[in-house]
Amino acid sequence: MSQRPARPRVDDTAGDLESLVRLGLADPPPVPAPPPPARGLPDAAQSGMERANEARLQAALSESGVAKGSRDEEVIDVLARLDPADVDAVAAWLRQRKPRDESAGPQK
Repeated sequence: MSQRPARPRVDDTAGDLESLVRLGLADPPPVPAPPPPARGLPDAAQSGMERANEARLQAALSESGVAKGSRDEEVIDVLARLDPADVDAVAAWLRQRKPRDESAGPQK
């Protein structure tokens, strides 16, 4: 007696989602939202704006007498990506900031 391979069992009660939707037994899956449109300026204009913002921030730091620390370059790079009006506000804040006297101890 030769043995034939067993046929895979088919469950007629189960169905894929597309079939269930066609039969009206399930709701169609939600359609993903399209990606948001690119905003902002083209890369060349963006990098020019960032360089100008970075220069304003560097100038404000030097005018206020703040010595740059190890992570300041990273912070300046992030701040330079902001809107120019926001960069102007940060630069104005830096210019009016008084350097802290390190010998006075920590401030509260």
